[in-house]
Amino acid sequence: MTTSPTLDPTGRPIARARPRSHIPVFPFDPVPRPRLHAGLDAVVERRHGGVLLVCGAVGVGKTVAVADWAATHLPRVRPDARIAWLTVRDQTALWPELRSRLGVRAAGSGQPAAGVGEADSIRTALAAGAEPTVLVIDDAHLITDPLALAGLEYFLQYAPPTLTTIVCARFEPPIRWHLLQLQSRLTRWSAHDLALSAEEAARLCEGHDCGLDPQALHTLMNLTEGWAALVRIAAIYLTASPSENADALTALARPPHAFADLLVGELIDTLSPALRHFLTCTSVPEEFTEQLADDLVGGGAAHLLYELDRINFPMTSLSRGGKVWYSYHPMLRAYFLAEANRLGPDLCADLHLRAARRLTATGELQAALTHLLAVPDHRPLGSFLAENALALVFADHGESLFDALAAAAPDVLTDPFLRLLQATDALLHGGSGTAQAYRDSARILADDDPHSVAGPYRLETLTAAVDAELAVATGADTEPIVFPDRMPPADRPDLDGYLAVTTGTALALRGELARGEERLRIALSRTRSRCHPRLRLIAVTRLAVTAGLAGSITTMRQRAERACAIARDHDLLDLPETVHATALEAYGAYLQGSDPQPEQIRILCAEHIRRDGTPGPVAGWLPHVVGSLLDCQCGDDRSAAVDRLRRSIGRLLDADPAPVLGGGLLSAAVWALLGANESAAARRLVERGRTVLGITPDTVLSTAALTSIGGNHHAVIGQVEPVLTQPATHPVARITAWLLYARAHHHLGNDAKTREAVDNALRIGATHRIARPFFDVPGTVDLLDYYAGCFGHCSAFADSVRAGHRSRRRVQHPPLTATELRILQQLPSGRTTQHIADDLSVSINTVKTHLRGIYAKLGTRSRMETLQEARRSGLL
Repeated sequence: MTTSPTLDPTGRPIARARPRSHIPVFPFDPVPRPRLHAGLDAVVERRHGGVLLVCGAVGVGKTVAVADWAATHLPRVRPDARIAWLTVRDQTALWPELRSRLGVRAAGSGQPAAGVGEADSIRTALAAGAEPTVLVIDDAHLITDPLALAGLEYFLQYAPPTLTTIVCARFEPPIRWHLLQLQSRLTRWSAHDLALSAEEAARLCEGHDCGLDPQALHTLMNLTEGWAALVRIAAIYLTASPSENADALTALARPPHAFADLLVGELIDTLSPALRHFLTCTSVPEEFTEQLADDLVGGGAAHLLYELDRINFPMTSLSRGGKVWYSYHPMLRAYFLAEANRLGPDLCADLHLRAARRLTATGELQAALTHLLAVPDHRPLGSFLAENALALVFADHGESLFDALAAAAPDVLTDPFLRLLQATDALLHGGSGTAQAYRDSARILADDDPHSVAGPYRLETLTAAVDAELAVATGADTEPIVFPDRMPPADRPDLDGYLAVTTGTALALRGELARGEERLRIALSRTRSRCHPRLRLIAVTRLAVTAGLAGSITTMRQRAERACAIARDHDLLDLPETVHATALEAYGAYLQGSDPQPEQIRILCAEHIRRDGTPGPVAGWLPHVVGSLLDCQCGDDRSAAVDRLRRSIGRLLDADPAPVLGGGLLSAAVWALLGANESAAARRLVERGRTVLGITPDTVLSTAALTSIGGNHHAVIGQVEPVLTQPATHPVARITAWLLYARAHHHLGNDAKTREAVDNALRIGATHRIARPFFDVPGTVDLLDYYAGCFGHCSAFADSVRAGHRSRRRVQHPPLTATELRILQQLPSGRTTQHIADDLSVSINTVKTHLRGIYAKLGTRSRMETLQEARRSGLL
């Protein structure tokens, strides 16, 4: 059993209730509430006539908390304070009893017996003394007489600084509390402030020999929300129950007699019939708005909600989506829900349908589904699913949707449209095998009974969309699939948008980039209205993919950035599509020579437990490969990043179907392995790539990279020449091919062909702002240094590549002084030493001295060697 402190600072016993104070005594030991005690202490310490208004329904612990503080805590921390307690019983005796509690003599015959005059008399008497006083007025809601209320308002407003007043009531007495608030003298406590914490509730239960494990305690707190009287009744009930705590707590969801007696006798019986009817109808939804309440009761909800708020009925409100949502305490809702059920199934079904219609109209689809599942007639449920089930799937509620249907309406799941929705949900989570099984089941169901709750148009449209997405996910041949030249007119944005997304993706991946791009743009336009943002995110991400496949790297980055912005705006950061968009944005930046952000690498390399219980990347191995590749370039632990890259690209190539690797990703991984001196791993990767992907420009260039590192330059030329003659080749591959070609001819001494190849690579790179191949192919930047200033309109791009590579070079010579650097920058002009001296307004001997310093630091012996070394090291 828990006990309250009973000794004062000198060790003498403290009486539980001192005769003068009239503090209530309880048949139980209150649970210690240090948080509330600290709050009460803070009010008393202000010493400016402070007022604490404590409002809450019956049993929330107002009187117990204040009485325990006043009887056991306050005498220890403030032994000089006088305590007076008045529990309102008879309004006519309010002022005489208040005088008695405060020890104030009766007013003279010239003073009025009640109202403001009596209050002023007591206030004047208190102001004459210096003794700090705490006055508690309990059950103040019973004060209804206008004269008594006027006197109370005057007394609180003009109380002396030595008086602290605590007013406890079930609801606020109708006086002008805002006057005290404007003076910063009022503190308010509600039932939320008085609610027991989980630790306090556990301590209370232990006091009744009822120990609860964490799960049972969590259930108890959900049922009672810390309402002190309900927690105590629950503890007594659980102690007396012979069953396990879990079973007994389940039974508490339907209030036992002890709960009902408390709620009915002290709270519900005081309500008017109109309020009880309102509470019965509005208990059907778990939460409701004023508009929903109007639909349920037929109007007048605003006035009834005001009345409930005025009497401080246990009800919470929160703002969401621009609307105020109300909800009742779980125990009260359970009581009134039982009342609604007793009114008959027809009325309950009608209330559920009204709630479902309003919730559907406001976009609260999950809540609407809960109500439709409670209606025995499944026809409204079928209509709802035909219109809104796809939106629930895109909102990532597919699993809960199908679980709820399996439990409450299994017959609906035998509809082919629902089977196709299950296939769509599986595809969104990467389960192509599961999706194929649902698609086959839908085909069988449609053959047996072609009728569907969705109608023929929706069924045909969703079938075409699922077939296209399955073909993409499984790598099946899309040639047999016939795509209409024109999309049907927009009718249902979610469904039509999904069809445009899936068919556009399939067209793009089979090489019809123009048609695929057009179809995806249609999808984007149709998903801008009344669609879940995830579908818009998918459309923009796949538009970024088509741009990447077409070689428009800048456009790919811009679209990927837009997709990531959609994900941020709509809190979709954990979705696979967001990870794919991040991969496209990061890889585009990588190709254009920018360093990736650490947060992007973290997102791409993150892993989780998949639905089948196995660990794996969040969005498949392709983004994981991109993240590992980027980590190899700028991560702190390059060795670990290389190991992760080797593992992830191996898993990607082992995937079924074979991946579509564009943008030179395979050759980029090969260059990363070669840069880490992992030649054997690079060779195995190239062999595996050729086996899985066949002969593609990427596999050819990966092979040429190994050949080039091996020094067989004649073979490199033969390997890359076929790639150079294919105009439709991706620009990354064409740049890489030209650079390998240039490197080979440079080593063979063919200066003209070297220069031509570098020019061609720069021209393509400048068009698409692609810089990465210049960093990957060894010796490329040295060639740019050697030919610096000779690239015509591509010179600016060449200089940006050299500048971007400068931070990656290791300069071995000492740094140049500012004057030496100025002279060095004059050398490419070809001006004589005298001309340079004239330009800088120094003597020719000074220039010669600085030139000797430059030669010594760079380790060169002539102007030509100095220019070459300066360009190699990034000084020019």
